[in-house]
Amino acid sequence: MVEKFGINYLKLFAGFVLILTIVLLMAASAGALGVTPARSIMDYSGEKTEVSFMAINSENRDVSVVASVQGELKEYLRIIDKEFILPAKQSRSVRYEVNLPAELAPGLHTAEIVVLQLPEEGSLGETAIGAALAVVSQLHVNVPYPGKYAEADLKLAGPNGDGGYSFVAPVVSRGEFDIISLRATIDVFTSLNEKVVTIETQEVSLASRQRVELVADFDASELSPGPYRAVATIKYDEAVLTVEHNFNLGEKRLVLQNIEVNDFSLGEIAKFELEVENKWGDVARDAYAEIFVYGDGGGILASFKSPTQDIPPLNRAQLIMYGDTAGWRSGTYDAKLSLKYKEWSDEREFKLGENSLEFIGLGYVISKQGRASATGNTLTLVLVVLVGLLILINVSWFLFLRKRLKR
Repeated sequence: MVEKFGINYLKLFAGFVLILTIVLLMAASAGALGVTPARSIMDYSGEKTEVSFMAINSENRDVSVVASVQGELKEYLRIIDKEFILPAKQSRSVRYEVNLPAELAPGLHTAEIVVLQLPEEGSLGETAIGAALAVVSQLHVNVPYPGKYAEADLKLAGPNGDGGYSFVAPVVSRGEFDIISLRATIDVFTSLNEKVVTIETQEVSLASRQRVELVADFDASELSPGPYRAVATIKYDEAVLTVEHNFNLGEKRLVLQNIEVNDFSLGEIAKFELEVENKWGDVARDAYAEIFVYGDGGGILASFKSPTQDIPPLNRAQLIMYGDTAGWRSGTYDAKLSLKYKEWSDEREFKLGENSLEFIGLGYVISKQGRASATGNTLTLVLVVLVGLLILINVSWFLFLRKRLKR
């Protein structure tokens, strides 16, 4: 039984060593073989064409390489340099012939030339081990459409140094004939599908199988932060093409505008009332506030969290949380307030003391004594104003009655 267990253990160990060796060989071969360019693009032609790319060996040893074809155009390609030895730290050209049929459907057609590095054989007992690495160079063939035909995209560039943006619509003519008149009208919509602006590009002409970029400046200074959708209507001669692009303006963030705390002392429950503004042009869903209080060693001593709440776009809301400081010893604690929704957050650091909160960067201190003093001063001011008004009213009546009595 012991002998059988030992044999099984040795087999298991040998299998583990074999797998580990294969993995190491594969890792060692990674990046040893490369090709450039990774893609060759050509327009359709009924003539036989020769295309080539470079195979690169970055290893310190010679490698055996074999090339093959796969993909839609496989039957129309013939590799000239099918098998070869690629010397260490060198590169060589790989050539293949393209002989396309007389008729091919309009549009994009592709093929892949696979360059395979053959494994290097070794032995462990009677088992040959090795690793093969394959890289691919693509061939794209564009067959023109009859008449006039265009393909386009839309993207937003910026902001530039002045804070402005530009819409860029690259257009490629895939038809047999030139395009005489080409222009685009771009409409920008909010997330509620409300149109906010319409801009137009320049008008140009475009030769067959050529590319041009239509550009329109976009002033977003009057728009609120938030998600938007741009729709470009591209008109070329008698045809129309529509493309869209979704983009964001501004930052997705919540900002603390004000905070109120009840009269508190360490050892009691503090109530935090936060006025939070949503700077984003969309609803901040499931937003919440959380406070982390740190101990002397830097670890989290306690944390308080408010319930989640949806805050309307470009609006303010009140978040309320309660913090129990029972059992805390006297002193000042480092703390952090975090406003969050989804993956975005806004953070503020502050000091939590005996009877005060000192927010760093906000420029104010909330304290038990300060709040009481502010309330007392306000009440005194109101009383003084009321007394003054009463005195003024009494004097006015006295003067008015005195005149009447004299008459």
